[in-house]
Amino acid sequence: MTMPSPENVVAHKPKRGEKTVRDGRRDAVMRKIFAKPGFAADVARRLEVTHQNVSSWNRVPAHHVIPVAEMLNMTPEQIRPDVFGRGRR
Repeated sequence: MTMPSPENVVAHKPKRGEKTVRDGRRDAVMRKIFAKPGFAADVARRLEVTHQNVSSWNRVPAHHVIPVAEMLNMTPEQIRPDVFGRGRR
């Protein structure tokens, strides 16, 4: 069996709204960020990181929780209970 050459391989690009394997690994907050069109780009601009950086997150990194919580109208405890939950402060 011969392997296809790289020029013959076409990467699958999911259509808008189509679930990807990565979606299954993301927590509810990240799915909420990506549910609103353009919101992930807004998060990236506010945090002064790239959109690609935000896209790679499975959950919000601890050092970005406070500004993301403000943008989503949530508490830090709701976003990362493992870091900001009871007894963690």
